Amino acid sequence: MRKRDLGILLLAAFAIFFSLQNEGSLSFRQAWVHYKESSPLKHEAERLPPPVVADLNGDGHVEVIVALEDKLQVIDPRVSFAEYGFAEARVLAEVSLLPDRVRVGAGRRPVALAAGEVKRTYRTEEVKKQVIVVVTAGWNIMCFDHNLKKLWEDDVQVDFPHGSHHKEVAISISNYTLKHGDTGLIIVGGSMEVQPQMHLDPFEEELLAEKAVESHRHSAGAKEAEEDLTKKMGGGKERHFSYYAYAGLTGTRRWTHRSEDFRRDPNTASLQPQHNYRLDANSLTTKHVGEVECREFRESVLSVMPHRWAEREDTRFELAHFRKYRRKLVKKSQGKDSNPVSEKPAAKNVPGKDANGNPIAKVVGKAADLAVSAKTRKQQFMYVPMITNYTSHWWVPNVVVAHLKEGIEAVHLATGRTVCKLFLPEGGLHADINGDGVLDHVQAVGGHGSARIVPTGMKEALKPCWAIATSGVPVREQLFNGTVCRHSPFQVYPQVTMGGFGRQHDSGDLVEVLAPIIVPHPDGHHHRKGSHGDIIFLNSRGEVTSFYIVGPKRNQEAEHRWQLVTSAYWTTMPELKGMQTHRVVPSLIALPLRKGGEPEAILAVGELEAVVLSPKGSHVTQFLLPASASAPVIAADFSGDKVIDLILVSEDAIYGFVQTRHPGAILFSTLVGVLILVMGVIFITQHMGTGKSSKARLVERRTSGGGV
Repeated sequence: MRKRDLGILLLAAFAIFFSLQNEGSLSFRQAWVHYKESSPLKHEAERLPPPVVADLNGDGHVEVIVALEDKLQVIDPRVSFAEYGFAEARVLAEVSLLPDRVRVGAGRRPVALAAGEVKRTYRTEEVKKQVIVVVTAGWNIMCFDHNLKKLWEDDVQVDFPHGSHHKEVAISISNYTLKHGDTGLIIVGGSMEVQPQMHLDPFEEELLAEKAVESHRHSAGAKEAEEDLTKKMGGGKERHFSYYAYAGLTGTRRWTHRSEDFRRDPNTASLQPQHNYRLDANSLTTKHVGEVECREFRESVLSVMPHRWAEREDTRFELAHFRKYRRKLVKKSQGKDSNPVSEKPAAKNVPGKDANGNPIAKVVGKAADLAVSAKTRKQQFMYVPMITNYTSHWWVPNVVVAHLKEGIEAVHLATGRTVCKLFLPEGGLHADINGDGVLDHVQAVGGHGSARIVPTGMKEALKPCWAIATSGVPVREQLFNGTVCRHSPFQVYPQVTMGGFGRQHDSGDLVEVLAPIIVPHPDGHHHRKGSHGDIIFLNSRGEVTSFYIVGPKRNQEAEHRWQLVTSAYWTTMPELKGMQTHRVVPSLIALPLRKGGEPEAILAVGELEAVVLSPKGSHVTQFLLPASASAPVIAADFSGDKVIDLILVSEDAIYGFVQTRHPGAILFSTLVGVLILVMGVIFITQHMGTGKSSKARLVERRTSGGGV
């Protein structure tokens, strides 16, 4: 083979190899689209909830529930995928949220939507059907079955002030019960904020004017006349997060937690000395009856982390089991069991079956276990008791944890009283990022024009494009700080400092930084879920930055792992912060690639494109967006193949992207790489052999010519 031909083949192999490297092992392909009617919104609280992915009738095929202006629709994401473009999804069913007899549309706009199972099943072949719960703007709570037939409805508008907006709202659906005869448990919670005067309609403005004139006319004191009418209407109710617990199928209210419930008597409240200057925000707030400090449940609090609140959709409920922290381990006394059965299952130690020492006894024990019927084993391990005041089984939840804008609140499942409430600084990420058992806080600030942030426990504001991580609540120490932008005026590349803040200031343009996320960092050790990982940042320039803290010990080092410039950028428009019109909502998600798995990738969604990166900073895939996102991107499996797909919500439509695997790309790239090595060796050997053979031919020709 000639050297020229071999060189051409070698270049072609290099081109194939690098193209395979850029392709990645997976991609997201355009699947389906569902168009919706959009109407201009006056306030951010009026936006519709995101779609919900669920298998409603238990047939193994997933449906997508979409909330519209005054109705719900169930669409089928199983479409015949076109080679290019989106295929329109088919509407399976729809139901109106308007009253049956009185056609009044006011207050019927959905603000929260959820689906889940309320009936407990003990056999795998039994069909698992789900219910749908929706909360409207007028605080109507409605429950529908899998066929969109209304099961029950409740109105709690009287508990909230008039003329206010939904600030936060969340729904929890589970198959636990609080009373004999119930089927499932549904918990709905939310808080309100007083509607600003600029967003009132003419009728409400006229009503407020009449009330103001009436108060001035009949008021005897000047103090009442000077009182703000907006605060008078709220009465403090809008600041409180209220809870309502219902039986799943019947809608019977089991308990309520409102602003006036579980309040301590101010006359019997304990007095704090005036010289106690170490009181924090948690100590100064008025506590509910039975409420204690969350530091008594420190391990349980860490188990419900991470906490990250940036949008109203981040308000969520989580069922958990809270136990008080044990400072010292009790020494095991002879003849007593240190692990009560109610807290931890006892080790299986049947008399006559010493499985640790005697191998014959181990075989006999396995044979005895196989002799037990499968039905008995299922009934033994799938039994879940009813939740009461005395529930202490560690596998049964006893609290519902609300992740709110101001922190977390644990509410007792059986009674509805507050167990503990932990106020956390707004913004950023709250998690145990170094695995030392202490809650940490990571936050970042953008460029010029963004809000100035003074970290808790610090005296100076963060400089532009800077991130900081602190440890402890309240703050005890600083873990690391560093820049999250690629360029700064005094250094070309970012650096990390372990001490105090730098003194230089960035003179760049307006840069917005999203709340960071945590991605698990495999180091060979077992860590608590949601702790000990890489901290990922994304700014409006599309720059993705990764930090990592090496080890949970003192004087730990922070490692700036990598920083990439991607196409996931967006335009920053601070004047549209409180409005929904044409507002771009970027996303930064720790993306699990399989259903129920741990996050294995990083999804950064900008204004025009979305990028998927690996935790090591390598590029996996990217795809164009058909429209800008008006809500955070949803990661769920709507194709039923056990891998995570993506749903994009825009102003006018909902788009589905299906994940497509390329399992042969890695193997084929490996084979091409081996082929390149073989061709390189052949090229070198041919080149060296060609030189020797040409000299030999020249000597032979001279010899033969002389003989003639």
